Amino acid sequence: MLIVYGMNLLTLTMFTKKTLQYLNVNSGFFGFINFLQFYVFFIWAVPALLKSRNWLLFLLRAIPTLCGFILLKYLLSTQLFPQITLYQGYRYDNITKVRIELYISFWQYFRDGLWTGLIILLAAIALQLFLQWLREDKRRAQLKQQIQQAESGFLKMQLNSHFLINSLNSIYSLALVGSPEVVPANRTLAHLLSYMVDQPNDVDYRSPIQDEINYLCDFIKLQRLRTGCETGIITNFSKDLPDKQIAPMLLVAFVENAFKHGITNQPEHPVRIDLQGDNNTLRFSVFNMRSKYNKDKTGGIGLENVKKRLQLIYPEQHHLVITETATTYNCNLTINW
Repeated sequence: MLIVYGMNLLTLTMFTKKTLQYLNVNSGFFGFINFLQFYVFFIWAVPALLKSRNWLLFLLRAIPTLCGFILLKYLLSTQLFPQITLYQGYRYDNITKVRIELYISFWQYFRDGLWTGLIILLAAIALQLFLQWLREDKRRAQLKQQIQQAESGFLKMQLNSHFLINSLNSIYSLALVGSPEVVPANRTLAHLLSYMVDQPNDVDYRSPIQDEINYLCDFIKLQRLRTGCETGIITNFSKDLPDKQIAPMLLVAFVENAFKHGITNQPEHPVRIDLQGDNNTLRFSVFNMRSKYNKDKTGGIGLENVKKRLQLIYPEQHHLVITETATTYNCNLTINW
């Protein structure tokens, strides 16, 4: 209503009392009536069509509203502003020598008002459709986020259970031989499980990179306790990493895969784990010699799940290259912060 009023005001070529009066009545007073008509259509008639798809109810609401507002505007015009809204000019009668004023008839006014009312009705339908589209788009976005969070939580749960089985098997192996390292191994496992439990399933959650490094160090410590070979695993974690964040427990699957399928107790064929980065990129690599004896009896779901998590959490932001030969296995992961 304000836009139409302003546009009509700008198109005035002469600012006289008569032109301003005409503007205030047609664009101001009756513009407000048209706004009320639009509002009734918007909150009462149109929802019956869009929400319940009930055409009969829509017509039973829209037609009386349309006709009622036309009648209201005509009555207001005849009683308050006949010279401004209904007057068409005059006709001079040559017989009676009298000037006869001409006014728009009710049916003429009804015809013009019908077109105006239909335009207002279409505007109300258009706005309702637009708002409905916005609501649906928001709902779809929320549903997508919920699905992503559920999927992320499910994949992480699979990784956790996979890791837990392997860790318990390692501690069980130490206990079988009566190793005194069982107690520190249990303590390390407790730290790892505490970190895992504390991480939410929110797909947008990120933990500090240093926390993830500490988690990897505990994981590697557990593996070294199991094998009893300190130099079978060589790590190179940069001490100059920026204060960035990363999705939790994303890197451990590559390390676990190297431990399960690689050789970790031979210093001449060590597992090499490298983590470097700057303000733009994180670079992580794991290299191991392949063992023909270590087979993952839990199904080998670790790497497949971490690939799905990467697609889910870092779409178009990561690059994973796995180079595999008969004797070596090398994973190189790049993540753009």
